[in-house]
Parts: sequence; structure tokens; C-alpha cells
Amino acid sequence: MLKISWGTKIAALYIGFVGLIVVMVVMSMHQRIDLVSDDYYDKELVFQDKINEMSNTNLLSGNITHSITDTDIELQFQPEFKAKKVTGEILFFCPSNASKDFKTTVALDENASQKVSLKGLSKGMYKMQISWKDEVKAYFAEETIVIP
Repeated sequence: MLKISWGTKIAALYIGFVGLIVVMVVMSMHQRIDLVSDDYYDKELVFQDKINEMSNTNLLSGNITHSITDTDIELQFQPEFKAKKVTGEILFFCPSNASKDFKTTVALDENASQKVSLKGLSKGMYKMQISWKDEVKAYFAEETIVIP
């Protein structure tokens, strides 16, 4: 029977550990990393404005509701925005793949609703971020949706 000395066992353990670390470093170098946005740090500096917009949204009579059909997403804004001039944008942010992000403008009809076509969106989970303003205040709402 072959006897292996304790020094050989320690050397084998050390070589195995170093090999494992090298494999992990190589694997991590090939991992794709998407930031939330390319100008993440610039957006962080104006985050207080976003907090103010969210508090303005919380003062409204309700939340924006949505329904997903086969062809589009219908958004229903609060009744306060009927017959008001509203501008803004809707961002569908895909956390898993930045190339799937989709942006459109807010264009409400007389009933304060809007339809967004699903043509620009692929299946999956999105964070729907809506930034809009009327003549007086700015608002912001965010909701997680799943496109089937």
C-alpha cells in the first residue's frame, strides 16, 4: 500500500484551492454585467427630485391602473388628469437585459387613459416607470409588470 505523506496532502490541497480560484476568476471575467442605466451616477444625484415626484403621486386620488391584452397595455391615469395637458414618458425597464428596454411618451386621451402597443416589448418581466407632469406638478410611478 502506498503511503502519502502529510506534506504531499497539504501541497495537493493548496494546488486544488489555487486552481479553484483561477477557474472562478476566469468565469467571472466572462460574465455580462448591465448597469441599471449608463448614466447611473448622474441620475443618483437628482434622486431627491424623484422622491418629490413620488410624494406628489401619493397625494393623488388613486394609482395608475393597467390591463394587458394580446396587443397592448392600457393605462388608466387618475381622474384628476381628465381634460388636462399632460406630458411625460413611460419606460419599460427590463432588469435582466438592457437591450429589451422600451421608451414611449405619455399621450392621454380625454378619459385620461393611454394604450401602449406590445410590438416593442418582448415577453418577460419589466419595471414600468412613468414620469409625467401637468401644468403645476411633476409625478412619478413605478410598477412591476409581466408581459406574457
